[in-house]
Amino acid sequence: MNLGNFVHEMPKVELHVHLEGSIQPATLLALAERNGVALPASNVEGLKEFYQFTDFEHFLRVYFTISSCLQTADDFCLIAYEFGAEMARQNIRYAEVTFTPHTNVTNTGLPFEEILAALNKGRNLAGQEFNVQFRWVLDIVRNDPGSRQQVAKWAASAAGDGVVGFGLGGSEKGHPPEWFADAYAVAREAGLHSVPHAGELAGPESVWGAIRALGAERIGHGVRSVEDPALVDYLRQHQIPLEICPTSNLCLGVYSSFEEHPIRRLWDQGVYVTVNSDDPPMFNTDLVNEFQALVDHLGFEATDLERLSLNALEASFLPDTAKADLRQSFQSEFAELRAQLPDRKEQR
Repeated sequence: MNLGNFVHEMPKVELHVHLEGSIQPATLLALAERNGVALPASNVEGLKEFYQFTDFEHFLRVYFTISSCLQTADDFCLIAYEFGAEMARQNIRYAEVTFTPHTNVTNTGLPFEEILAALNKGRNLAGQEFNVQFRWVLDIVRNDPGSRQQVAKWAASAAGDGVVGFGLGGSEKGHPPEWFADAYAVAREAGLHSVPHAGELAGPESVWGAIRALGAERIGHGVRSVEDPALVDYLRQHQIPLEICPTSNLCLGVYSSFEEHPIRRLWDQGVYVTVNSDDPPMFNTDLVNEFQALVDHLGFEATDLERLSLNALEASFLPDTAKADLRQSFQSEFAELRAQLPDRKEQR
């Protein structure tokens, strides 16, 4: 076994991945056809080309095109089920998946409760068929701050019904975390965990705001924390996990290359790092490719990959008993995989 085989076969957990941004082009074609939605391409190849990231405005256009194809409860059930199938393909055992309720309620006219029931139906079907588990993080879109209280109420009402976290997405610039503190108070009172995006397209001040105003338990992205040594020290001391998505950061122009990306520096400084794929088909990646990039470009080895995978498991919001069971399974599988690797000098 080489390190590439190790990456593919290792058990994984993913904490930062968007459901709508995970819909594969073939599924989008099928959704558009059954709902009478015109797409900019009529076949999978053309849609793959449309998906290819060019700039942030294009990214938003693709994202809203995808959302427009979701119109019925069955559509939401399907994308949740297919997400579970994709988890199984990559040996992802558990995921916490972000979903944007306000956009979809507005687009479809469906009640939030009906959409959530459909998502959970697909989630449960996938769990039964593929032996995977995933739960939801419901997020506010920063660009629509007026929706924050409604989203918080929906999220609070769904706590315990597959929903474990409360997120904050959209454009960081001009939409600081402090604006959303009141909504986060509602969600946290209901027992939901705080997992806002910060420190991606805005700098360390966004991360500080997420910690201080929103009580962030994990930070979505957080890579620009590296620009503030005091913040790096704080993150290390308090072991606040960062949900890092390297390929996404490159596509969005936050960094120009893997070699420039700060994940290795943050890792070496003892910051709590996890690895994630964000919007996989939109960035032409998946979680397997994200781990492989760390091997190919930044010198991560098998022991590092194991620690990263276990980091994600420990940072998840699984109940303690379920987490302990999965930890035991992961450790056993990693031991078997390591035993099949050649010595360290030959691993690459």
